[in-house]
Amino acid sequence: MAEQKRDSIVRWAQVGATLFLGVVGLIFTYVIDVQQEKNRSNQMAVQIMSQREQSEIDFRQKMFGVLVTELLDPKVDVRERVTRLKLFQHNFHDIFNGRALFDVLEKDARSLPKRERDDLIHDLVSLAKEVTVAQEFLVGARFNINTIKKGDSLIVPLKKLEEDIHEHGGNHKNDSDYSHVIIIKLLEVKENAVEIEVIINAENTESLRLEFEVSYFDAPLTDNTLLPDKHRFAITLKETNMKTQEATLNVFEFPADFITTGYRPSIREANKMINNIQ
Repeated sequence: MAEQKRDSIVRWAQVGATLFLGVVGLIFTYVIDVQQEKNRSNQMAVQIMSQREQSEIDFRQKMFGVLVTELLDPKVDVRERVTRLKLFQHNFHDIFNGRALFDVLEKDARSLPKRERDDLIHDLVSLAKEVTVAQEFLVGARFNINTIKKGDSLIVPLKKLEEDIHEHGGNHKNDSDYSHVIIIKLLEVKENAVEIEVIINAENTESLRLEFEVSYFDAPLTDNTLLPDKHRFAITLKETNMKTQEATLNVFEFPADFITTGYRPSIREANKMINNIQ
């Protein structure tokens, strides 16, 4: 009887050891799989960012010489340079900041007779507006378009993005959900630009105050403001009225997963974007 009991204990011990080893094996396999998946995500993020950066470097190397020799060369007729800028902006506006090119061509155009000068500057402004609208729709943000007078201020709550609201368990239909509140004061109205003062999170003791120019030649993908919490917003100029000293501005926040030209997110941020896509 004692011998049978001992044999039973041994058998149960063997079964228990087998089960224990099986459980340990499953846990080990699970941990390895999780680690491998994490490594794959990291490798994918690194590969995506590396390919993106390499393509930007290659593009800038090829185009820099073209820009200098054909768009900034004062020996080339300014009318011809404006035509080349149109071709360039229609194809590459989302890769390269063309603000300096617009400024140079506008300056050179002012040396022409009045009619030609006005026509060329009108062409430059029209081209810049086209680029701005194209980039605004490319970003896919919610717009806040408002007209204000010189000396007046505009309060703009930047609506929380849908992924931020869901992450914190909120309701995206609630109009009270917003990420930041900014106040824009119109300081000066020029023909093709305005001077503004921007206060970010005005009701907060740690508010940020900025003062800068917004021109027709500014495009949102390259002229925007990155906040400490990785939110990003842009202010674009739609119209100016010198007679009434008014300006129409568009204020919008970028989607959190939108990577702008020149921005290098961390691996953690890149992984988060990949996980959201998956």
